[in-house]
Amino acid sequence: MRRMTRCFEERQAAAVIAFEEVPVADVRHYGIAAPKNGAGDVFEIDDLVEKPSQAEAPSNLAIAARYVLSPAIFPALSETQPGKGGEIQLTDGIRALIRKGGRAYGVRLGEGERRYDIGNFETYFRAFVEFALADPRFGQTLRHHLEHVLRGR
Repeated sequence: MRRMTRCFEERQAAAVIAFEEVPVADVRHYGIAAPKNGAGDVFEIDDLVEKPSQAEAPSNLAIAARYVLSPAIFPALSETQPGKGGEIQLTDGIRALIRKGGRAYGVRLGEGERRYDIGNFETYFRAFVEFALADPRFGQTLRHHLEHVLRGR
């Protein structure tokens, strides 16, 4: 988040979003960036596409659900029409900011930074187990229980 807030302040951005590369086959599950000039660790965003098909995807840089947003996002969201799924999408609000001349930047997740997807049961369970196992109070107990269950009792 420090890199994101520094980018936000130094570049007087309307939005800064964290991104992570995903396999091309998975772009349909995420908001995807269209970088303006290449895609280094920090890049200007030309556009965002919410859950595109592989053919529509401008890159494989997926929104990693970390944002630094200016207050201008609120009027942009209030003017945004519901998108896919009948919901007002934050992605569409940020696109509106970009179209009105606001500058948006992407920051790639760095080494040791990770995004946890909890958008379906399988990924939620994986994230939950990973965090639970790392818990200093309950992790060891859960580990023993899982080993017991996996051995077939």
